[in-house]
Amino acid sequence: MGVAPAAGAVAAKNILETLNKPGQIVYYGCPAEETLAGKVFMARDGGFRDLDAVLAWHPGSGTGAGNYGGSSMDSLVFEFFGKTAHGASAHMGRSALDGVMLMDVAANYLREHIPENSRIHCVIRDGGDAPNVVPAYAKVWYYARGKDRDAVDDLRKRLTQCAEGAAIATDTTMKTHRITAVYPRLPNDTLWATVKENLDLFGPPKASKKDKERVQELGYQGEYDGTVSKGMGSQGRGSTDEDNVSWLAPMGRFTMACYTKGTPAHHRDTTSQAVMPFADRAILQTAKVFAGSALDIILTPKTMQKARAEFKKGTKGFTYDPLIPKKQKVPVDPP
Repeated sequence: MGVAPAAGAVAAKNILETLNKPGQIVYYGCPAEETLAGKVFMARDGGFRDLDAVLAWHPGSGTGAGNYGGSSMDSLVFEFFGKTAHGASAHMGRSALDGVMLMDVAANYLREHIPENSRIHCVIRDGGDAPNVVPAYAKVWYYARGKDRDAVDDLRKRLTQCAEGAAIATDTTMKTHRITAVYPRLPNDTLWATVKENLDLFGPPKASKKDKERVQELGYQGEYDGTVSKGMGSQGRGSTDEDNVSWLAPMGRFTMACYTKGTPAHHRDTTSQAVMPFADRAILQTAKVFAGSALDIILTPKTMQKARAEFKKGTKGFTYDPLIPKKQKVPVDPP
């Protein structure tokens, strides 16, 4: 994910110098994409505000230019504090785990009364050490997703009320904090069209017979998508921290086929295919799209002006809220 735009940035810079044309290419290395934290904290601390336009990508099983991004989301931790006791004398204790479990029951009932495009997911990160010891501490980690920030803000409020009620019912105490938070994407038709033109020009890598044989050894049919689609025409269910950046500069974003159709995301087979020669060639094709799109934006003033005008219209009356307090430390480790 990082190598392709880096190569594209270097290529665009070299071409600008060869043509003796003015322009500045900025490469942002963005860590912690999968935990939705990297760009959120970078944006909070002033990143991306130096850009006139921004380009982004993500590997996938298909190639296309998307313009609608993902769902708004909050990553939330709820901690419960009780009183430990031996299981044989459990009446002397107050179970923090009971607080977590009761909160999840309340969250399950809450799901019936939230918009259909909202989602609530959770895992228990700490639930105690032994069955015969009443846990004095427990922790649960939630993702709350919605169509936009207003929907997620309301969902977070109601989810917190579930936690507060569970704490009262179990005679425990509770505290919560937001690890990170993302916006939905602000679409930009101008940059979408620019990226799509370059995808049509360069295309995805071509799969060889050897490429297909390699993935067949993993149990797949070896079918690579060699077409270029328009990408998502509506908002996706997932979430990404790059959507925050779309509110700081007009964004053009695309995907490039790096593995076969049907390969599950976040899976060991995705990892295996990412180090195969086909994926190496996909990196080069991605770099070409980055370089070509960047040059089109810089060397065609009307494209930049149109993208900026569209961005200005979309952000009218909007003030970017980082959503994460300035004093909050970057989450290096899982909660």
